[in-house]
Amino acid sequence: MSQFVQAMNDLDFEALEHLLHPEYVGEYPQSRERFRGFASFRAQLEQYPGGAPAGGANTETTMMLGDEERWVVTPGYTVLPLAGPDRYTAVLRTRYPDDSVWHIITIVELLDGLIHRSTTYFGPEFERPEWRAGLTELY
Repeated sequence: MSQFVQAMNDLDFEALEHLLHPEYVGEYPQSRERFRGFASFRAQLEQYPGGAPAGGANTETTMMLGDEERWVVTPGYTVLPLAGPDRYTAVLRTRYPDDSVWHIITIVELLDGLIHRSTTYFGPEFERPEWRAGLTELY
């Protein structure tokens, strides 16, 4: 999984093609988009307005979940597996071409040792609301 994160950060399409299963399906739930196969995956990166954000991810602070099973409960009380024998989750922070900072969570399912499915969530970084200033600490 760390190879995938590094290849994405480098926009290394040759490496990415070797990591993705021939029947790869990627989903962006927030926009309800689904793309199939490497060609579609590559095209959406190449056609990103202003160019895909190469080198923007802080790979040193990227958190990889996958060594042991982990689960999460969604706000709708659905239980989702985050990590297991054939499932990994990457949590990272990246800077986009417009200089905004976003947090990305990608849940990856493997088949035959290759990335078969991925579900990716994107969220912009934002300032702490003033009303929480006395309740939380910044890190």
